[in-house]
Amino acid sequence: MKKISTLLLAGALIIPALAEDAAKKAPAGPSPAPAAATVLATAAKVSAPLVLKDGAISQPQQTELADGGKAVFDFTLAKAGIYELYAVVNAAAEDSNSFYLNIDAAPEDPLMVWDIDVTTGFEERVVSWRGKGDADSDEFKPKRFNLSAGAHKLFIVGREPTLLKSVSLRLVAN
Repeated sequence: MKKISTLLLAGALIIPALAEDAAKKAPAGPSPAPAAATVLATAAKVSAPLVLKDGAISQPQQTELADGGKAVFDFTLAKAGIYELYAVVNAAAEDSNSFYLNIDAAPEDPLMVWDIDVTTGFEERVVSWRGKGDADSDEFKPKRFNLSAGAHKLFIVGREPTLLKSVSLRLVAN
């Protein structure tokens, strides 16, 4: 029993010393960037009829592309690659579940309509594009964006009364 107590005491003293030594040997500098960065809706430049209310972007009525409000998000990527875009949205019904969306250029109708699966409250959804499909069968699901390192803009244009709380880009391939 005395040997076990001595071993336990020795182990208790060695583990903190090893952890301290490992911390001293860790490379200095910034920690790696997360795999996905989330940007809140409050970071967007919003124009009417889109509004920012209670931390979410929405518009009160259905509009066509030319009449929809705009939300523009500026972001910078450290690494080029293929990205998917995710958003936390509240798309309560079939008549309030879509936006127009594109990166680095204004979206086009009907190719760049994001038809969102109906949610119960705020839920995360991956962005898709209608393309040559229809509201029930998007051609690009998920939509993947081939982006270079550097500055970019995400353009979201209101289409239906859908709520958007945040967006995040996730690298899926280099």
